[in-house]
Amino acid sequence: MAVFYSFILLIVSVSAFAQSEPDYQALFKNLEKLRTELSQSEKTAVACEVPTVAKCDFGDYCQQLRSQSQNFYLYKNAAGKSVPNFFFLRLAKQVEGCLGKPLPEVDTQNPFVNPLKLDKSNAAYKAELARTQSIFSDVQKRAVALLEKRRTAENSAQIDQEIKRLKSVKMTSPLFKDAFAMDRAGCGLPNATYQSDSNSIEVCPQMLNLPDSTLFSILSHEISHSVDPCNAHKHIAGTSVPAGKNPMQDVVSCLAKPTSMGAKIVSEKSIIARITGEEDSLAQEMGPLSSEVKADFKKKKSDVSQNFATHQHCRGFSGNADMQEGFADWMSAKIMAQKVSEITDPKQAKDFAYEAQLFIAGSECQNVKVAAINRVAVAVEKECPPFAEYKEILLNPEKYQDSGSVPHPKSSRRVDKVLFAPSEIQKALGCKADPTTSVCE
Repeated sequence: MAVFYSFILLIVSVSAFAQSEPDYQALFKNLEKLRTELSQSEKTAVACEVPTVAKCDFGDYCQQLRSQSQNFYLYKNAAGKSVPNFFFLRLAKQVEGCLGKPLPEVDTQNPFVNPLKLDKSNAAYKAELARTQSIFSDVQKRAVALLEKRRTAENSAQIDQEIKRLKSVKMTSPLFKDAFAMDRAGCGLPNATYQSDSNSIEVCPQMLNLPDSTLFSILSHEISHSVDPCNAHKHIAGTSVPAGKNPMQDVVSCLAKPTSMGAKIVSEKSIIARITGEEDSLAQEMGPLSSEVKADFKKKKSDVSQNFATHQHCRGFSGNADMQEGFADWMSAKIMAQKVSEITDPKQAKDFAYEAQLFIAGSECQNVKVAAINRVAVAVEKECPPFAEYKEILLNPEKYQDSGSVPHPKSSRRVDKVLFAPSEIQKALGCKADPTTSVCE
């Protein structure tokens, strides 16, 4: 799921710059109007009623959020836990680019929107960190139980190794003193990541006020990366699974089916061809390559052949994130299904299942994107011409994707074919499943 410049950057007072930058007075005036409107929507936000999703379909799910798509909060529940309109975060940097300097922050009712103001003595931070740690402990136990259920006489040793690793995963949520440190740590945007070098999950402080289920879903996804088809073969926390011995190979094969997520399987030949293409492009640009550069490319190809069996599903190795992300989604869905099945009250079960996908929705729903882009465009496009180009890129990312970037699985397929696939989730949401979906068990 980056560099963090708070959503609040779009709604702050900009009058301080109006005198020193007179060319931008119209832009400041429009942003001030936007600030006022969005600040008001924060103050008046009330608990959302969880809607019924007719189909187990990401498009239907996103449609239910349409009415909130121009507000400060995309969702807020009765417990006061909220999901900010994350997509506005991505627009802030473009506005800053026009200004040539960051916009100042402003106080809000939610201290987690401005995480640089948090410190370890902050009562809200301590309470939310404790809540998140408790949710993580629950997720961790359920992840271990899921693997235990898949134990057979043939895979027992590998299951032991993966359970040992799962049990040793730690969760942290660091605080930062400046934006540079926050960016460098990967907390520029609200984010959570699994770090294989330390076998830990880092939850950025902006995430701590999310609803229980949203955190549960995020944490179950991240802990699953510790045993995904790439990391399973890495030596982490004193464990590694030999090539060809992955106890989850049946899941990997299922996720690759077109009727499931259709996770891309990258061949050894295609990776080597990509490196050859890079070598040819460099030669066309720079002229004849030196023997040292040629030797470096030769070694890269040799490394591919040597490590393909254990690294074929690693995003940095194959250039594709499908299988790692798809597997983490699958395991998260199984953990979530087991949790939801224990909730006896139908309304609570529905709420829990619905709130689980709000983090993805807040970043990826097309109707939410369009609403946010159009609202900011009205405020800045005339005085900030580059925003028009940026708007086009955001609305049509596939057309502008850097061929050297690591592709990420399409959100709609992740949700429709994996996250909504368990019958327990469908029952809780009251939605109808796509009968053509291959449910990976």
